[in-house]
Amino acid sequence: MSDTQIQKFIESNDIISNPNALHSRLRKEGYLFFRNLLPQEDVLNLQHRILKFCDEAGWIKKGTDWKDGLTNHKPLVEGEPGWEPVYEKLQKCEEFHRLKLHPNVLKLMESLFEEKPFCLPCTIGRIAFPHDNERATAPHQDWLYVQGSSYTLTCWAPVGDIPQEVGGLKILVGSHKTGFLVSHKAQGPGGNTVPIDPTLPWAATDYRAGDVLIFLPMTIHGALPNQTPDRLRLSMDFRYTGISHTVTENWLKPHFNWLGARFSWDNLDKD
Repeated sequence: MSDTQIQKFIESNDIISNPNALHSRLRKEGYLFFRNLLPQEDVLNLQHRILKFCDEAGWIKKGTDWKDGLTNHKPLVEGEPGWEPVYEKLQKCEEFHRLKLHPNVLKLMESLFEEKPFCLPCTIGRIAFPHDNERATAPHQDWLYVQGSSYTLTCWAPVGDIPQEVGGLKILVGSHKTGFLVSHKAQGPGGNTVPIDPTLPWAATDYRAGDVLIFLPMTIHGALPNQTPDRLRLSMDFRYTGISHTVTENWLKPHFNWLGARFSWDNLDKD
């Protein structure tokens, strides 16, 4: 299916106070999408913090306003030495970790889990370069990585506006009903992909700062290509489950903790 054939998300703001309707739509579609769930000002402040880190690292195109997020830097892959210092600064941002605990999100999660929600401490940030679509996040299921409770919800949020030509996340609608799929190696974050049912439709949208996309661990999702010549794409994802559910130990640690002390809580929450 080409990008021009991608459906628009069903927006769920109109049923946000109706738990039965939310559960029904989540079971049917495999996702829930909300406009303005997070305060736009807080999201844009975080965007500027991250872009400032990119500017300090020389990633922003000279002669442009760094707040526009324009780059002519060679694409960097997560885990490369040149990427690590910027990601360390991002992970040290209190605003980055606090955003997922906004009362709007907590209230929604309590409704979805019908008990006190637990936010997994591991928060993931993405800084995606243009001209790097071959290494964009391939279609996959989160269950392979998250494990623990089968009712763990991923929340994906754009950090700034992300119109469809800049990319963003796409969802294979109804794909959660196929259950767990055996994956195989692929390029991009996560390093794995799964077979796609060609009869199922993809869905996406023009994201705006404050939007949040929520989906089940078996729901297949992946990145749309960044078709712009020079714009960075910023996003974050975080996960919730119910307080009575099981989580795996690795999700209590910082993202990229396997690289060593730089990405440990002792370093990231220092001072």
